[in-house]
Amino acid sequence: MSKLIFIIAGEASGDHHGALLMRHLKALDSDFSFLGIGGPQMESEGLRSLFSIQQMAVMGFIEIIRHLRFFKDVERKVLSTIAEMKPTRIILIDYPGFNLRIAQKIHNQFNIPITYYISPQIWAWKSGRIEIIRKCVDQMLVIFPFEKQWYADRGIDVEFVGHPMLDEWTPTSRETLCSVLGVSPDRPILTLYPGSRKNEIRQHLSVLLDAAQQIRNDIPDLQVIIGAAPGFSDSLPKGISLPDFVAIETHQPRLALEAADAAIVASGTSTVEAAIFGTPLVVMYKINYFSWLITRLLVKVQFAGMVNIISSEEVAPEFLQQDANVKSISKAVIRFFTDKTYTDTVKSKLLKVKESFGQVGASNRAAEAIVSAMKKQVI
Repeated sequence: MSKLIFIIAGEASGDHHGALLMRHLKALDSDFSFLGIGGPQMESEGLRSLFSIQQMAVMGFIEIIRHLRFFKDVERKVLSTIAEMKPTRIILIDYPGFNLRIAQKIHNQFNIPITYYISPQIWAWKSGRIEIIRKCVDQMLVIFPFEKQWYADRGIDVEFVGHPMLDEWTPTSRETLCSVLGVSPDRPILTLYPGSRKNEIRQHLSVLLDAAQQIRNDIPDLQVIIGAAPGFSDSLPKGISLPDFVAIETHQPRLALEAADAAIVASGTSTVEAAIFGTPLVVMYKINYFSWLITRLLVKVQFAGMVNIISSEEVAPEFLQQDANVKSISKAVIRFFTDKTYTDTVKSKLLKVKESFGQVGASNRAAEAIVSAMKKQVI
């Protein structure tokens, strides 16, 4: 049996999870090799990537339309490479806009089983895409407990493996974190997470910096750190210069989120990271106006942040689109530094969210499930 796996992750969070999955797959069978699309972490585990993950990280309807020719080129390259290399299995990691479309084309053109690791959030919007999964995906591995029941209610058997973020985190003392980051453990810390995509950084950064300045007016000894994804410097909006009081952490941005007393986080995977670290957070997000209108029509869940979706309440205050302004965000963050009872309540609720993710070992359980399916594939 061929040991070549074709694997696709299209953004920074998928690169994290994909790298861990690959590591555990290799631990189960050292003969595995990997081809596809991923980032530097997956490449460090042996992936030969056909495209840069920074090129793939586009979000929003209008933004995707602008890059449509590029994504068509990616599709053609992926399909031609699969035809030539004949991998034994396809693994798709999150990134639904591209991965669900390519899953259909792979299913129609090749007899290669498909594993989908980290379910698209079809329970939030575009639920009709479940028919693509029903028809084209051979194995679905989900990371949130409610997803298993959601699929079961619709007649699809999926496996809950737990959240891989737990595998990537070793609790570290504040003193050690601050030493690595070069900040003082005795002064309050605010971390800014503008997002990993270029358009996210360009939409969010000026608001985050102005909010940080406003917060420092009330809390003068506040230390501010930007948790920066790869390519952050290249994504800075024209005319933006970082204030002297802002530090940038590019090598280990998660440490900045873990060390923080509070954080302002662009809606996405990082809200889950904050819950795992127990860091009180404000969720914000801004996109192209027309993309926002379309999103409002399609999204069926009450909240944007995963911590709030899981909790069914606004544990982390959310400020989206026009509400993502300096006054609203800074007021919410200042409360974390001035209202201990409120902050302790938020931390308690974040702990409950973390506990819902299951036990450490998600990446290994996912790898074992894939290897088991591959063995059945050749029987």
